[in-house]
Amino acid sequence: MAPRSSGIQFTVRVKEELAALRPAAPAERRALLAALLRFAATLHIGGTVGPRFTLVLATESGGVARLAFWLLHAGYEVRPDLRIRGRGALAPRARYEVVLDERVERVLAHAGVLDGQGRLAYGVPAALVRGREAAACFARGAFLGRGSITAPSRRPHLEVGAPEEPAAHDLAAVLSRLGLPARVGARSRPVPGAAAAVEQTHRVVVKGGEAIGQALVIMGARDAYLAWEDSRIRREVRGEAVRLANADQANLRRSVTAAMAQTAAVEQVVARLGWEALPEELAVVAALRLANPDATLSELGALLDPPRSKGAVLARIRRLEALVKQEADR
Repeated sequence: MAPRSSGIQFTVRVKEELAALRPAAPAERRALLAALLRFAATLHIGGTVGPRFTLVLATESGGVARLAFWLLHAGYEVRPDLRIRGRGALAPRARYEVVLDERVERVLAHAGVLDGQGRLAYGVPAALVRGREAAACFARGAFLGRGSITAPSRRPHLEVGAPEEPAAHDLAAVLSRLGLPARVGARSRPVPGAAAAVEQTHRVVVKGGEAIGQALVIMGARDAYLAWEDSRIRREVRGEAVRLANADQANLRRSVTAAMAQTAAVEQVVARLGWEALPEELAVVAALRLANPDATLSELGALLDPPRSKGAVLARIRRLEALVKQEADR
């Protein structure tokens, strides 16, 4: 399975779990709907005939579409249209649209998208996310609207695209209040149909396996959290095992290199001075090193009578190496 495909599948899994939740408190439902509208909906302004405003919430998740329909119907006694657009050459997945053309101004004003004068309001009203549960529902709605998360087996990364920069900073502030390390980033992308033109898109990013696991719990995706933590722990254990194996291999290479250098030094000093010229304690270590070229210093020390420590053996080896240097300097 391709990495991007696995990430999309896990994002779908998380969104389906979150979309199945139905908050009971009005403040939580309001915050959830406000985030969905701000991060996933578009507002169409009509002409002189027909409704003044039409609100369209588009999503690739049937669960998110059903949740938006429920929030609008239960909270404002309206019945939006639910439309399904099938797959096509340019749209590999089906898309769902929740379309509302009645009481739109009331819904948007209550959600903080319009101010008291009916103008578009940027940013998130503080009253909307005053309580911790309301803030968590707002974070859930933002993720349901434009969020994505990598598969548990990949490098941890969670992000939510924002419609404008103030919304990104407000969402990052909400996440920070919830104890999540979030940062705002910007990305340039080409404007469709406009040669050489680019536009800035803003996103809120949470990185780190533990932080993303906490985000899943706060938003309410507990089943996804268990899968995430299981995979994260497995990945960390596997990474630690690889690190230790690499460290052991590096230590082994260093030990072999040092043993070869020590053997060469012993051979040189014996060839130049002879065994009779060596003090007894050095001659014994020299003989052991020649007889056991692959042994570690600790293993050589265990062969001495009485046994000696690794440091004691190393000291004698260095004395032998010093003798080689003295002979070379003459």
